[in-house]
Amino acid sequence: MNKKYGKYASILGLLAALSFPLFAHADGNHHDNQKCPVGLVNDLTLDEEFGPGASDITKCVKVRHHLRVAVEINRKCRGTMGAGRVCDGSGAAALGNMKNMIKDYEITSGMKQGRDYEMIAIVHGTGGFLLIKGNEYEDTVKQMMEQGVKFYFCQNTARGFIRSGILPAGDATSQLIDGVEYVTAGFTAIADHQQMGWSVVTP
Repeated sequence: MNKKYGKYASILGLLAALSFPLFAHADGNHHDNQKCPVGLVNDLTLDEEFGPGASDITKCVKVRHHLRVAVEINRKCRGTMGAGRVCDGSGAAALGNMKNMIKDYEITSGMKQGRDYEMIAIVHGTGGFLLIKGNEYEDTVKQMMEQGVKFYFCQNTARGFIRSGILPAGDATSQLIDGVEYVTAGFTAIADHQQMGWSVVTP
């Protein structure tokens, strides 16, 4: 009788060992073993773009599900005030970084917004100018919204804009790019998202 049970135990042990890899990936994270990169940002391999051996020394993003990133935008232009300040068509603070992040997730790593990652922007300070209709970066903001990025505007910043006459009292919302939402305060929203497990990035 013991031999009989011993035989069954051996068979069950073998089946468990063989099935472990299947259960280990049962969460559907089938991207883990994908070759990196999945897609080419500039239609060139990494070796073609950066030189022989570049692909061997490149660390790619770990592809995963449920990645949540909150980008803090607290100024309008790149650089600091003065000669180093850049505020031309490509100089918006954070927006260029966000576009590069989206390319890295979507093209290089094959991740999808809404399925594998979620990105939002919490905007305060002079960054608020980026969310007002008619500014030079409106099309960029709209394009990101179409890609699934949500933009949240700090109401304390909005109050400051109203006091300065930048936004009209009682009708500030109508002057914001369609689709922009509010948070009551930028810093508390950032802290709140951190508490909820979001990764916060400040370019």
